[in-house]
Amino acid sequence: MIWLTWRQHRVQAFAGLTLIGLAALVFLPYGHAIRGAYDQHGVGPCLVHGTGGDDCQSAMSAFMSQFNGIANHLLTWFTPIPGLIGAVVGGSLLGREYEHGTWRLAWTQAVPRTRWLTAKVLLVGLGIVTITASLSAVFGWFRAPIDNVSSRFSSGAFDLEGLSLTGYTLFAFAAGVLAGQLFRRTVPAMVAAFAAFMALRLPVEFWLRQRYQPPATRLLPPTGHWGPIGPMAAPITPDTPGWTLSKGLVDKTGHPISTALQEQISRRVDALDGPAADAYLRGLGLHLKVVYQPASRFWTFQIIEASLFIGLAAALIGIAIGLLHRRNA
Repeated sequence: MIWLTWRQHRVQAFAGLTLIGLAALVFLPYGHAIRGAYDQHGVGPCLVHGTGGDDCQSAMSAFMSQFNGIANHLLTWFTPIPGLIGAVVGGSLLGREYEHGTWRLAWTQAVPRTRWLTAKVLLVGLGIVTITASLSAVFGWFRAPIDNVSSRFSSGAFDLEGLSLTGYTLFAFAAGVLAGQLFRRTVPAMVAAFAAFMALRLPVEFWLRQRYQPPATRLLPPTGHWGPIGPMAAPITPDTPGWTLSKGLVDKTGHPISTALQEQISRRVDALDGPAADAYLRGLGLHLKVVYQPASRFWTFQIIEASLFIGLAAALIGIAIGLLHRRNA
């Protein structure tokens, strides 16, 4: 089975290795440039020691304006990769057997058909894990300095840097295997698998992910600068906000102020200079309420999301094996 699986999927294996090489070729030079600028601007000491002031503010702003757009743009091109890899590999696993009629030979040998499919799924799945883990390592190394300043919870970082990349790909692969069993055609199976991947991934990213754990809340002075990860140039702690879900002004009791009052306050602040505006806001007793997921929960969220997609992948593979077992040869 190992030799047969290699013979049938060696082109896909070489394509995966080529993809890793392409990712390294694209991202490693940019990664070196990002690290050089990170050290040149002195961003690390600002984050570690919390040395605030205009110098750190300017250094971090200059660093992010130089590289954050490039990093997000490059990673955007790789966002569909998990679905495409899984759909192509999974959709062809059974779809090609049906289209070419090779199932008549493969499933009438000494190896039972369910054992045949189980072995192929495990072997190909191991290859997928190897390729996606390598890609995650490349992406994580590339974005590490930017993640220190912004957050690993941003879409490009979270989806490509951790365990979730492997989970996404295995789910799309399993969906392709099941679609190949149902449609018995390679291309329709690939299309159905990719559509299933996107249909699940988007609600998870934009609705479910933020609910994996109850968010934390922090009250700040209304004049304090609050960036994606917290006060600019503040030392990184386990409670550092990694994903800001919402923020807004609240009164002394912690309740949000009305829109009309917020507009009135905004007009008054715009008419004052910096110190006077700060004094005015403090006199009102307002606070900035920030609801967020701490940066320390990154790997917990990665494990939850990867487990979700891998669990669904296992269920789909189980259905495909069951259907194949009941199929009349």
